[in-house]
Amino acid sequence: MMQGVNLAGGEFTGNKLPGVFHKDYFYPSAADIQKFADIGMNTIRVPFLWERLQPELNAPLSAPELSRLDGVMSAAGLQHMTVILDPHNYGSYRGKLIGSPEVPGKAFADFWSRIATHYKNEPFVVFGLMNEPNQQPAELWASIAQSAVTAIRDTGAKQLILVPGTGWSGAHSWNQKAGTLSNAEALAKLKDPAHNFAIEVHQYFDQDSSGTHAACVNAHVGEMALSGMTAWLRTTGNRGFLGEFGSTGDPVCLSALRNTLLHMKKNADVWQGWTYWGASAWFGNYMFNIMPPDPVQHKQVLVLEEFLPHTPYHH
Repeated sequence: MMQGVNLAGGEFTGNKLPGVFHKDYFYPSAADIQKFADIGMNTIRVPFLWERLQPELNAPLSAPELSRLDGVMSAAGLQHMTVILDPHNYGSYRGKLIGSPEVPGKAFADFWSRIATHYKNEPFVVFGLMNEPNQQPAELWASIAQSAVTAIRDTGAKQLILVPGTGWSGAHSWNQKAGTLSNAEALAKLKDPAHNFAIEVHQYFDQDSSGTHAACVNAHVGEMALSGMTAWLRTTGNRGFLGEFGSTGDPVCLSALRNTLLHMKKNADVWQGWTYWGASAWFGNYMFNIMPPDPVQHKQVLVLEEFLPHTPYHH
């Protein structure tokens, strides 16, 4: 099972493009990555901006940006950690929606073809298609996702692909209509020639599942939201991945965190794993931040550790 954390930084200051590296945005360091390997995590999800990696549509990837991602890949490889590449763009490019005349689905497929070509021989990489698309109707988004999956496989890349739904890819709303279809209906027909994909959902524990409020609904909000998803995964023969979820140090939230992780553990036949949101040296006192992973400092880490294969810390 993939178990890890979102190491944020590559997506920062999206209003400055491409932005200045180390001033507007950054990538996790080898030391950052090792901290999470040391507590038993085996995966990092690495957000970045599409516009920085590919400054023009249908054009070559930026060599400096690609080398920065390669550096993250190398550092993670030394720790035997998997890296999920996460274009953190919410379904758009330079403010225009994927699937619009300005950013056709073919341009998105081209982007993924280039990434897959570069990383197809890298065993520790996972292709996360897009972070939280939220404006496209489900049927349009499903066709865009399908074209990207096909483009990746056409390069010969065999690695795991994570496919999100529209509507912020929320687990709680998976069966709700987003256009004429729900994500559940639109993505049930997705085809992967390599048979190696998982459906990525996100789930927060606050009143509107946005992750923007400190208070959690109750201790069971996460597992209740995931239970419908679990049933859908089992019925359709798909696998799921929880790409984002987070908690404050509040006791109710910590219980919700534990119960969510427990639900995935009990249903490990369909759940491929999870990455907690989030950790970043630049997050400061952001309520979900677990950087550095110091169990005395972060109660969330103590809960996460209960589900990790080994915990070197002595409590």
